[in-house]
Amino acid sequence: MVGVIASDAEDTMTELSATGISEQVLKQLEEQGLPFKRSLKLELPDFPSDITLVDDTELMGMASKYIENMNFLRTQAACAELAEMEAEAFYSESVNAGLLSKTSGKASEKATLLRAQVEAEPEVKALSDAYSYARAYHKMVRTYLDNIERYYSLTSRELTRRTSSGRVTGFNRYAP
Repeated sequence: MVGVIASDAEDTMTELSATGISEQVLKQLEEQGLPFKRSLKLELPDFPSDITLVDDTELMGMASKYIENMNFLRTQAACAELAEMEAEAFYSESVNAGLLSKTSGKASEKATLLRAQVEAEPEVKALSDAYSYARAYHKMVRTYLDNIERYYSLTSRELTRRTSSGRVTGFNRYAP
């Protein structure tokens, strides 16, 4: 089952939540020399009502913060997706095993009734709840990531606009 992104109020450090398959894969990738940030101090800049009024240095800082947060949250979204897939598999396997154990093999048996009996069992209900939680968590992390990506996109477009207008006028603000 997936955990939540934990945040410590004192230093606002956010921990990567990886469980089951995602934790195993992260460890394997780290052993291969592909490390992932396991924690990040989430510092999302307030998005200004008029981005054109933000100076160049602050705009670049905003873009950097959005990229850093997107990188971390993309990893978290992948972990959440894997946890959702894992929870769904556990639930399906449990339902299938329950159906097999309850069936008599008679043609007159109602599959819907058997399924309802299996899904009412406390163990199966707990797996259903875990799957629902994992789905909701994955959806919320994706939504949060999508929001940050939109802020980054607007910031990036403003940076592009500024550098493009400099080329048109022959002025390069980054040249010595």
